[in-house]
Amino acid sequence: MTVTENRLNELEEKNSSKDFFVGAIIGGVIGAAAALLLAPKTGKELRNDLSGQMDTLMNRTDQWREVAGQKSNQFAAAAMEKTGQMRDMAMEKGNQLVGAVKEKTQQAKEQGTEAIKNTSDEMQNISADE
Repeated sequence: MTVTENRLNELEEKNSSKDFFVGAIIGGVIGAAAALLLAPKTGKELRNDLSGQMDTLMNRTDQWREVAGQKSNQFAAAAMEKTGQMRDMAMEKGNQLVGAVKEKTQQAKEQGTEAIKNTSDEMQNISADE
């Protein structure tokens, strides 16, 4: 799986969690409203029920917030790990490239030195022949 595919999967999971969260809140509000309208209870009992449902909804919201925080921390840690791996790979490739350039430079230097020596020897031979 490529990095892009991984990122898309993570975004889809994030959107799914967000959609679930929004749906749960809307469902809770609709359920509370339905209970309010359909319950044959006194005002005090109804207020107590609504207060309990609100507490439950707040607890669930807190739980989802914690889960979302944990997921975002996991995502950040994974991103940092991948970034570190990519940095290390880039450094390794850069070092390999520097080594190859140094080697080629040394070879070119040696070839140039030998060519100069050969040219010098040939010029001395030509001068000696004259």
